[in-house]
Amino acid sequence: MALKVFTTESIGAQRNHIAIYIETDPSEDKGWLHHVTGTILNGMDYTPRQTPNPELLPEHVPGSKKQIGTIEEEDLERFREECCLAVLPPRAQVTLKGTRLYPDTPLYRCTEWLKDVEETAQLMVPHTPYLT
Repeated sequence: MALKVFTTESIGAQRNHIAIYIETDPSEDKGWLHHVTGTILNGMDYTPRQTPNPELLPEHVPGSKKQIGTIEEEDLERFREECCLAVLPPRAQVTLKGTRLYPDTPLYRCTEWLKDVEETAQLMVPHTPYLT
């Protein structure tokens, strides 16, 4: 069965947080959120979790949930392992004083991680990408 895949945003302190939401149970309006959590001060971790539809959560940014494709149910674990876990989460990039640890490298946050996961998903299996 093909499952719908979305990007979604939630309100953040200094900037909004972006994640991938896969609707695994449309009848219950639930699914899985694939995202990284943390900061560019301490680094981030990939922390998937089950969740209600993000639109039902108070931190959801209205109008931000956008369908980006579909994925077959049997490909969910491979998507997690070969895409989400394969793309390294953002590392620590600044000090407490705000000095950049890697000044020649652009900052890499959840948005960039998500784009890399999307790209990996579309390139992983030639002619049969995870996200279609």
